[in-house]
Amino acid sequence: MNNELMVKYETGGQEIQLSQSDVKNFLVSGDANRVTEKEFKLFLELCKFQKLNPFLRDAYLVKFGDKDANIIVGKDFFIKRAYANEKFKKYTAGIIVLKQNGDLENRAGSFYAKQVESLVGAWCKVEFTDGTDFYHTVAFDEYNTGKSTWASKPATMIRKVALVQALREAFPEDYQGLYDSSEMGVNEEVLPSREVGLINNNQRKNLFELAENDKSIVKAIMVKYGYENTSDIKEEDYQSICDDIEKLVSLNKEEPEVIDEAEVEVVEEVEEEEDFLKGTPFEG
Repeated sequence: MNNELMVKYETGGQEIQLSQSDVKNFLVSGDANRVTEKEFKLFLELCKFQKLNPFLRDAYLVKFGDKDANIIVGKDFFIKRAYANEKFKKYTAGIIVLKQNGDLENRAGSFYAKQVESLVGAWCKVEFTDGTDFYHTVAFDEYNTGKSTWASKPATMIRKVALVQALREAFPEDYQGLYDSSEMGVNEEVLPSREVGLINNNQRKNLFELAENDKSIVKAIMVKYGYENTSDIKEEDYQSICDDIEKLVSLNKEEPEVIDEAEVEVVEEVEEEEDFLKGTPFEG
């Protein structure tokens, strides 16, 4: 893609390089080819402004047909950002149920007896370090779509709505423009999963820097982990691959040693190195 949109920023101590093609290939659920340039730009700029790391599932785009794309932020990010605020102490969230006797009960968690109780809403209490708190409630009927996750896990969904809304209202400067799927009426089953866990362009570049631009070393470690292309590497394998690349670079720099059979430690070290190289083109 020529002259594609791209942003660079830092979050969580890591430099993020996010391009339009990254978003299209890995971070869109639905019709990626229908996402407009304006929608790509809004997503990129929001990620940059709010320091979101979409490769860690902080955010993603949902686009179906000619409808406007929705920018969705994961619940875990709302919680993570809250704990990063020095004013935040803790939160408690739960559901509101209508009991058989007509009483309403605010209950922590998301359990209720569907046979004898009705789910009517949810609540969340945010406590601050100065001893004050903020309390928020939401009505079930205003958000329930009756479809997908809302049909199978209604209590979990409405509790999540109360939680993210309470955090956003308690810390409005921290959550500008950020919304969870449960608020936007987006079915969670359609959200990206596998692709979002892939490493980004900056991480791929770092692999070659660690290998001192020796492509054979990067290739060797990729083979060990079962990858053919760096673009397929999963986030969960990234740190281990980096560690193995550094170790292989170090091994290549060592001078050959004459092994004294009496020196057991040296023999054991060589055996460990041979185990490390198994499954790579450097084996044997």
